[in-house]
Amino acid sequence: MDQKLFVKIVIIATIGIFGWLFYPFLKSFFVALLLVIAFSPIHLYFEKYFKKYFQSSEKIAIITATVETIILVVILFIPIVFSAYYIASNPQEIIKLIVSFYQQLEHMLSFIPDSMQWLEKPLKTISQQLIVNKDKIYSTIAINFGNTMLGFLKAMMNMILIVIFFFLLTWYQKSLILTIVPIIPVKRSIIEEFAQDLISTTATGFYTLVSIALLQGIAFGIFISFFDGYNPWILSLMISVASIIPLLGTTLIWIPIALKELFSGNVINAIIIALYSWAMISFFIDNIVRLLVLQKINHLLSKMPKKGHRPVNDFLLFFAMIAGLSTFGFWGVILGPAIVAFATTLLRVLKHGYMSPKL
Repeated sequence: MDQKLFVKIVIIATIGIFGWLFYPFLKSFFVALLLVIAFSPIHLYFEKYFKKYFQSSEKIAIITATVETIILVVILFIPIVFSAYYIASNPQEIIKLIVSFYQQLEHMLSFIPDSMQWLEKPLKTISQQLIVNKDKIYSTIAINFGNTMLGFLKAMMNMILIVIFFFLLTWYQKSLILTIVPIIPVKRSIIEEFAQDLISTTATGFYTLVSIALLQGIAFGIFISFFDGYNPWILSLMISVASIIPLLGTTLIWIPIALKELFSGNVINAIIIALYSWAMISFFIDNIVRLLVLQKINHLLSKMPKKGHRPVNDFLLFFAMIAGLSTFGFWGVILGPAIVAFATTLLRVLKHGYMSPKL
C-alpha cells in the first residue's frame, strides 16, 4: 500500500474514533469553533494591541483568550441567564395575566352589542370550558414551565462547555492552525481563500445578530419608559435576548405587555404598544435595519482579507441567517453563514482551480 494513502487512512480513522468518543460534545465544540472564527477580527486587534505591552507570545495568547472569553460571556450569555432567571423568579406575572384574561372575557360577554349577538353563544361556551378546565390549564402551564426550566439548565451546561471550548481554542489557535493546515491535501492559496471567506461571513452574521439585538433593546427600552409600571432596563434586556429566538422573537415580550394593558382597561396604551412594537421592533429593525447593518458589516469585513477577496452577496447572507435560525435555532445565525461560506468558496475553487481548460 502506498505510504501516503496509508497515512490518510490512519488520519481519517483517528478523526472518526475521536468523533465517536467525544460525540456528546461535538455541537458545543463546533459552535465554539465558529465563535472563534467570528471573533477573528477582534482577535487580530487584541493581539496587535497586547504586543505593545508583552514580549512573550504565550502571555499574549492567554491574555487575549481571557479578554475575548469575558467579552463573549458579557454580550451573549449573561443577558440570556439574567432574563431566564427573572422570568423563573416571577411566575406570578404569568398567573396574573391568565386570571385577568378570564375576568376580562366575562366582562366583555356582558357588553356584546346587538349586531354581534351571534358571538355570544360560542364565546360563552369557550368561557365556560376555560373555567371548568382552569385547574388543568394551570397545571399544564406549571408542567411546561418546569420543562422549560429543565431545558434551560441543559442549555446552561452547553453554554458552559461552549465558553470552555472557546477559551481553549482561542488560546491554542496558532498551534492548532500550524498543526492542521500542513496535513490538508489542498493548495495553501485555496485554504487561505476558504479561511477568509469563512471568517468574513461568520463574523458578519454574528456581529449583525448582536447589533440588531442591541438596537431592538434600546428602541423598546426608550419607548416603554414612557409608560408607568414597567422597568425599561429589564424589558430592554429581555427584548434583546428574545430577538435571537427563531420565529417568535420579540413578540414573546411585547404581546404579553400589550395584553396586560388591554386587560387592565388601558385600550389606547395596548394599541400604541402593539403598533409601535410591530412596526418598529418586529418589522423595521428586524428586517430593513438588519439588512442595512448586515450590508455595512459585510463590506467593512471584506476589506480585511487579502486583495482579490469579494464579499458574499448581502441578500444571500441575510437569507442564510434566516434559514439558519429556522433550521438550527439560535446558533443557526452562525451556522447558516458558515455553510454559505463553505459552499460559495467551494464553487469558486471548482471554477477557478479545478475546472479543466476548454478545448
